[in-house]
Amino acid sequence: MIKALGSHLDLDSEEGYNSEYYSYVSDLLDSDVVCSMKEYIQHGGITTFQHCLNVSYYNYLICKLFSLDARAGARAGLLHDLFLYDWHTDKKPSHAYLHPRTALENAEKNFELSNMEKDIIAKHMYPVTITHFPKYRETWVIIMVDKWCALAETTLAIASKVRRLLSFRRSRIEF
Repeated sequence: MIKALGSHLDLDSEEGYNSEYYSYVSDLLDSDVVCSMKEYIQHGGITTFQHCLNVSYYNYLICKLFSLDARAGARAGLLHDLFLYDWHTDKKPSHAYLHPRTALENAEKNFELSNMEKDIIAKHMYPVTITHFPKYRETWVIIMVDKWCALAETTLAIASKVRRLLSFRRSRIEF
């Protein structure tokens, strides 16, 4: 069972509410290359796979809400950080600027992509990638959703550390 941050719904199921979402991304979820993102940490303790799943699912919901291409939003969201390295240890100074291109190259090697999906992946870091202006409304959606998910994931990691620290201090005070 896989879930997006803040959702109680099973996203790797063909049944129920998520059947449309699942039909859009099931081939990606079953691929070894997408599953390999589980090996890398993205924000706090969140894996790159979980981050991309979060972005994918909320992209899908927002695109659907505004009658945009929810399929392209879901698929590109799952592939937008397919850069396949640990940016914390590999310390690439230009990671924020270059990783969209690497993710797009990896996605194109492994999957057939629409022009919209390519644009979404390549330009999801705008305005960091200022020279790559978004072409589609769906690209603007991922720009916002990606930043919201990154903030939420990082905030959860910080809150978890604070809770552990407070719990540790309380346990040292009590005999």
